[in-house]
Amino acid sequence: MRRDGFTLIEMIIVVVMIGVIAVIGFPKIRRALDQTNVRSTRVFLSTAVATARAAAVQRGCRTAVHFANGSGTVWVTACSRANPALIDTIGGVANLASRYNVTLAATNDSIQFDPRGLSMANATTTVRITGATSYGTDSVLVNQLGRVVR
Repeated sequence: MRRDGFTLIEMIIVVVMIGVIAVIGFPKIRRALDQTNVRSTRVFLSTAVATARAAAVQRGCRTAVHFANGSGTVWVTACSRANPALIDTIGGVANLASRYNVTLAATNDSIQFDPRGLSMANATTTVRITGATSYGTDSVLVNQLGRVVR
């Protein structure tokens, strides 16, 4: 007698095994995705600070990185190249909370740079990044000179 296909019991066993593997692996995958989102947010913030410093030196005017703590929005502003009395937004406004599923908490609402590329703050600025799970936390620290320490 020749048999084509699978029996119902064999199919149920395979489905149960796939379910068990998924239940075991899902928390690890979620944790890894959360850590990746937090790391991507940290890289974005570091890039925004570097962009603001470079724009301050290139344009010879004050620039700033702005943080909206409640919404997780970040943007960089600088004087306009055409008319230095106007303010331009460089690179657009990024809502990191919705893009990476994180929350941001900054000690200052902005970091301003003078035309030499130095921070105008008297203290360091820390931006705390918290992911969707408790495993994903990190921070970006901008020192008094305007350099990203971590």
